[in-house]
Amino acid sequence: MLAGETRRLLLGTGVLPMRSRTPLLTAMGAATVHERSGGRLILGLGTGEVERGALDELRDMVRWVRALLRGETLEDGEGDPVTLSLRPGREVPIWISALGPKAMRLGGEIADGVILNWCPPERVSFARARIAEGAEAAERDPVSVTVAVYVRAWVGRDEAEALSALRSMAGRYASYRAYRRQFEQVGLGPQAAVAGQAHRAGRSQDVPEVLVRSVCAVGDGARDRLDAFREAGADLPIVYPVATADPAASIESTLRALAPI
Repeated sequence: MLAGETRRLLLGTGVLPMRSRTPLLTAMGAATVHERSGGRLILGLGTGEVERGALDELRDMVRWVRALLRGETLEDGEGDPVTLSLRPGREVPIWISALGPKAMRLGGEIADGVILNWCPPERVSFARARIAEGAEAAERDPVSVTVAVYVRAWVGRDEAEALSALRSMAGRYASYRAYRRQFEQVGLGPQAAVAGQAHRAGRSQDVPEVLVRSVCAVGDGARDRLDAFREAGADLPIVYPVATADPAASIESTLRALAPI
């Protein structure tokens, strides 16, 4: 729907887990949205559940999808040729999610962009360096790889209510092994451990506020926090509005407050 009802807005899949669709179905969907929107799609792909060999599988997924979108013919699992009947006129940018250094380097090697998540600005600088390593190994220009970062954000009247919602989200992510590892790598390990325990106990109010404020943009200082991500090397801080008691109103107020001037 958004592809047909908007004209300038970039459209992203966020992060589509690579095993949620086959390369052919992924490419078909991407080609359709890209064509319908006049070339405004950004296709975000990620590993989903992390396990041994996941990054190699993601590498193959990116290669196959990009080949299909460029009009190449591939073989499916049964050896039959597959190709797209709809070929987008413009290249579809493929971004990958990256929490750890290996994924960041992979992004530098093969992706048009890298998507970071639940991290402080300092992690962006670290990611930039790892992306550059991957790009240089593949003889690519690191500048050609866009660095985006999701930033949970809220601007409104009731900050206590917003912190409650942000605590709940932060605790849930801190309970995931991959995110807990990233929090540890940026010096937030103890806080993440408490947050994960709070989530499992159903006590989101016990999630440390310092964890929330380290990785989110909250209240009057939210715009400055986004600027800090840019200064650390992010090309595109993505405002991820967090809903409170009145979801529509809270999301709209955050987007309006943080919209480009």
